[in-house]
Amino acid sequence: DNPINILELGCGTGYINKYLCQKYKVKKLTLIDSNKKMLDIAKNTCLKIQSEKEFINIDFSDFKNDKQYDLVHSQGVIEHFENKKRYELLKKHCNATKKNGYCIIYFPTHSKSYLFFRKISEFLGLWKFSDEVPLEKKIVVEEMKSLGFTVIKSNIFWKYFLTEAGAIFKRSVSEKTSSKS
Repeated sequence: DNPINILELGCGTGYINKYLCQKYKVKKLTLIDSNKKMLDIAKNTCLKIQSEKEFINIDFSDFKNDKQYDLVHSQGVIEHFENKKRYELLKKHCNATKKNGYCIIYFPTHSKSYLFFRKISEFLGLWKFSDEVPLEKKIVVEEMKSLGFTVIKSNIFWKYFLTEAGAIFKRSVSEKTSSKS
């Protein structure tokens, strides 16, 4: 019933946030992306949203934040980082999530269809994500558990002929997890 605060790390076009703002009462929406063009698209996408909005053009690895949000999410981001850097990014998700808040993460996962369509796209010169590494859902789930999150739901689904995994986590710890983890 109370308006929530949302943070997205790597917001892209902003359409997920537009949907969330239509479905829930949102007090403040904070979107971060290192790509200025994508951030401009997100600003346009979210133009009619009636909540307070903040758009931050920064690489989220450089993002320093004391605020905590009811919902923190990312889609198509963590798979672009090697293990140690990915875990640091997951800690940023954690540190930004309020106690009893939620975190949603989506990422491509290894499957035959993923490999097939990626190889075809690479062959045709259409693949733009050379640093993308599909992740096993269980690895991301275990990493998030180690940061004090409980899995509410996880799934695997098809998106544009590629397989993605996603999970909704709830933060159940009382203190922020920091670089101590």
